[in-house]
Order: sequence, then structure tokens, then C-alpha cells
Amino acid sequence: MAPLGVSEIVAAVSIDGSVLDAGCGSARLTLAIADAGAAEVVGIDTSDERLMQGRERIATHPMSGRVKLIEADFERTLPFPAGRFSASVSRLALMIAVDPVATLRELRRVTAPGGQIITALWAPVNENPWFTLPRAAAAAVIGPERADYARAFGRLGGLEEATRVHRAAGLADVQATTLRQTLDVRDVAGLWTWMVGEIGHLRRLDATLSVSERAAVLDELGRLVTDERADDGSLRLPRAMTLVTATV
Repeated sequence: MAPLGVSEIVAAVSIDGSVLDAGCGSARLTLAIADAGAAEVVGIDTSDERLMQGRERIATHPMSGRVKLIEADFERTLPFPAGRFSASVSRLALMIAVDPVATLRELRRVTAPGGQIITALWAPVNENPWFTLPRAAAAAVIGPERADYARAFGRLGGLEEATRVHRAAGLADVQATTLRQTLDVRDVAGLWTWMVGEIGHLRRLDATLSVSERAAVLDELGRLVTDERADDGSLRLPRAMTLVTATV
């Protein structure tokens, strides 16, 4: 199953012409857009590690000829002429931008007039217990300093705030909607294992934990997820993301 937001962005974006994926990470969205039929998809990111993961993923993919990944920072002037792309997308990257309005203006510059800009952001933390509860459990056991990761999670994710920053960047037809999903896992150990596999911040933290620390974190997590348990004892954790569509 595609990560939350990927299929929704693919469904919303016009695949005519070239598409820019800003903050492409390991290129899951980039490849999904190519799979949907886009003639060209260019992914940019600042992380060498993530770009390497993306290139490994692309290397064996049937659509590899349509995809190009390059190192570039969307907080600086992008190495593309004005109107280079028919659409620009960004999943979970805009929330880390120092100046999101300036970042959106740069995406607007490289997107052709009338083209789309589509972004996805995690909704506010109170709508995402799947993420906040494990972080709270870690903070309770090992201290907030060690567990102070992914501080940008939920930034700009409120519907009004997301709408405001896109309009401030000069974009038109701005529409923000909430995507919802439930993460179903067997128990807290399964939740922790899944998150370690999916979230680099948590994976790096987990690598520093002793056996006793990890056991204590899981015990605390078990206490915190009481309200998220189903009748059979499994966990059903809400997830929410904000999808914003706009035109240049």
C-alpha cells in the first residue's frame, strides 16, 4: 500500500508534461507519478542518503527512463528556468522549510502559468496519535532531549494555516482538505517496529537505546495507547494529513 498522500497527490496532479517533486526523499512519490503516465518527473532533495535510496529504487523500475533525481535545495533558487514544469508537488517537505512562503514562491516560479502546485503536510499533532504517543513514551523514559526529534511534525498542517501560506505565495484556487487513515497494528512492539522502519528520526533514536531502555519505552507506550485499543487488544491509531491543491 502506498504511503498516505502518495495516491492522493497522483490522483490530483495533471501528468501532462514535466512534474517536479520537491523534497523527493527516496522517490516513492516520484515513481508513482511516472507510473501514472507523466512524460518526465524530476525529484530534488538535499539528502545524499535519501537520493541514493531513490536511485536504488529507480534502477530496477520500468519507468526509470522518465525519472531524474538531482541534489537541490528548494529553500534556494532552483536550477531550473521559469515555467520549466507543468506541475510541482511536495509531500511532507514544506513543513521543514524555514520560510515556506518563499519556498512556495520558488515552486511557483518554476511552474508554468496555469500549472498546479500540490503539497501534503502532516495535520496537527493532536490528530496523529500514531506519531505523538511513541515520541511521548520515549521522552518519558529517556528524557525530552534525546526524544526531541521531528519537531516540524504538524507544522503548517492546520487547514487554515496551510491555506494561508499558499495564498501568501501568490497561488490561486487554493483548496485544503484532510486525508484520514487508520494505522492498524497488533501491539506496541509492532507499532514501534513499523515506525523504526518508516521514520529515519526514530530509527536513529532506536539505534541508541539499550535493551532495557527500549523495553521501558514499550511499557510506557503500552500505558499511553489505552484509548487506541480495539476490542481484540490490537491498536487502531488515527493518522491525518492535509492535502493542498493550488494553481499558478
